[in-house]
Amino acid sequence: MRKAVTFEEFVDYLSNEFSNIKILNNIREKLKLLRNDPFKYSREKLGKDKYGNPMFSIKVTGDIRILYSVDPKNCVVFIWEVGSHKKVYGL
Repeated sequence: MRKAVTFEEFVDYLSNEFSNIKILNNIREKLKLLRNDPFKYSREKLGKDKYGNPMFSIKVTGDIRILYSVDPKNCVVFIWEVGSHKKVYGL
């Protein structure tokens, strides 16, 4: 995923990547869940990110996933990729 530093850049990226309003709303709902408790809804643990934080994915739709990691010490969630199963996992 390209680097998005601000929330506005992230929203622009999502708007460019997904034109379907229903998918965008589903992504927004999943991001709200991650904000409240990033561990509760994780689909699977995927090792560690480049900072040593645990990585997870959460299912948005049948094929769309959000790949993210959590820095529990600083209460930060990093979004690494949003996209199809193939794009997120690189398969």
